[in-house]
Amino acid sequence: MAFKLKQGDAFVLPVKIRINGADVPVEDVERAEFTVGKVRKTYPEEASFDEENGRFLVPLTQEDTFSLPEDEGLRFDVRVKFRGGAVIGTQKVTVALVDDAESEEVI
Repeated sequence: MAFKLKQGDAFVLPVKIRINGADVPVEDVERAEFTVGKVRKTYPEEASFDEENGRFLVPLTQEDTFSLPEDEGLRFDVRVKFRGGAVIGTQKVTVALVDDAESEEVI
């Protein structure tokens, strides 16, 4: 899952969590942590779950993407705390290349 974004973009990143090749059922998830660059979002606090498409929805604000370093491939990391207490991380993947913005004003 690789894409390109520009500093100052605001969008929702859809994420399917898979561990050992199997989808993780949302019912088993107590909390999840999504990190891209130094931006950290958690479920259920900031992220939500789209039942219809089976994906977590991780919102990134303009402020979030302005904080990402330009011209770098960013790693995306997910850690899941299961209802039983176990915490398991998924494999880190490079998800984005960041283009810099001429203006750094939030619109």
